[in-house]
Amino acid sequence: MPHPRVARTALVTSAAIVFSCTPAVHAVPADASAGGPIYRVATGVGADARSVNFSWRSDHAGPEVVRVAPVNDPAAVREVTAREADFGAIAYRSRHAELAGLDPGVTYSYQIGSDAGGWSTPESFTIDDGDGNWTFLAVADAQIGVDVKISEQAATWRETLDSATAAHPDSSLILSLGDQVEGWGDLIGPLGQYNAFFSAPQLRQFRTAALEGNHEVLPLPVARRHFKEHWNLPNELDDTSHYFFEQNNALFIALNSNRKDDAGLHEQAAFVRDTVAAHGEGKDWIIVANHFAFHSQGGRYTSDDIVRMREVLGPVFSEVGVDVVLNGHDHMHNRSHLINGAQPKVPEHYAAPGDVLHPEEGDVLYLTLNTAVGGKYYDYQGNDGKTYPDMTLEQSRARGLNHPTIALWNQDRTPDYSVVNITPTTLQVRSLNAADGTLVDDVTLLRQDTPAPSGSGSAGSSSSTGSSVGAIAGIAVAVAALGALAGLALNLLRF
Repeated sequence: MPHPRVARTALVTSAAIVFSCTPAVHAVPADASAGGPIYRVATGVGADARSVNFSWRSDHAGPEVVRVAPVNDPAAVREVTAREADFGAIAYRSRHAELAGLDPGVTYSYQIGSDAGGWSTPESFTIDDGDGNWTFLAVADAQIGVDVKISEQAATWRETLDSATAAHPDSSLILSLGDQVEGWGDLIGPLGQYNAFFSAPQLRQFRTAALEGNHEVLPLPVARRHFKEHWNLPNELDDTSHYFFEQNNALFIALNSNRKDDAGLHEQAAFVRDTVAAHGEGKDWIIVANHFAFHSQGGRYTSDDIVRMREVLGPVFSEVGVDVVLNGHDHMHNRSHLINGAQPKVPEHYAAPGDVLHPEEGDVLYLTLNTAVGGKYYDYQGNDGKTYPDMTLEQSRARGLNHPTIALWNQDRTPDYSVVNITPTTLQVRSLNAADGTLVDDVTLLRQDTPAPSGSGSAGSSSSTGSSVGAIAGIAVAVAALGALAGLALNLLRF
């Protein structure tokens, strides 16, 4: 049987016939540079699970539309008119459009443009099937443009998404945790960082959500106009880049952690409270995403702004029932203990990939993801303030150098991505090496009173079996149990 995405691609060509009722002139790939006519297309997440927010760049001054039809019913064409999204970028013209009321489980083909200005080549996307068992992909810090290695980093970015989507073709969406580009404005030609980022075809085939990172505002805050024009954010709070969206049984809250002065932190706290109050009821999971890392060995743990961020927002996350917080920024993988407010729940055994955690009310898991491209990596910094480039997790534990909230960290200096598997009772995050698929970390949140997944360890209310210490303890328990059974059998034989 063909790969699901391969099968869909084969169908798109026939579905595109519906769009030829008038000639589709100048059709070009949607990732082309300026002169497109349609380029840098993103199929973004919409306001709800049945919506898509489109965004693209265009050379055409006249009206443009998005034409959409189900692949299995190409005559059922829908058309939505775009509006210009002008936040001040002068190098290109941006268009945004929204499409709602899509059917779960249906693959749609679409084209963008106009007869007068030209059309993009057909692409396709699929709305999730709408139940409580589903998957999404998370990446962080593509940051294309580090050391001006645009072409090299663009190739790695495409390879990462190729690996992630090939291994998980039915993913409902891609979540990018900020720093999509290095920053410093935008260029249209070969040095164009946004051209490189949007060269990945997955951004046109999977709904994508992106966060505003600190590199989106370099060298000055006015540079965020490029982020604002490239991403059509659903349910945004004014012009803050705080937004939310709903997907099946989960509520996602995306925060702009650049707004981290006291006023900005209290703004974020209010947005989290208001969003959960209005949209959290009936959701199995509440997921917060922001760029700056709350808990990480990447060198900023004791920075004043990060400490203040933890102090203000950590208790709010516990208060409203947030389950997991996904971060980027530090270019290394970090997993926290379960944390209630500011208090970590440190288990008896060391954390390890495969852990199953049993959060209690108010417990939150914080995960910081490594870069998806690898333009740069940050070294491990101990709680003594010193940097240790060659430190291993085992060495840091033996020397007591880890911060008190850190359960596990990894710096293998290779690009990573994470796959998040969700059911009504479990939320599993598996972080993988993008090049070879090897496991970086694997952790599952399990609702109380739910049987542990087959093959997974579990211990108490916080952590499962951890390192070799946990494994040895497990073996000891098993040996003791076998011994007890043997003794019981001998006693029975005596009688």
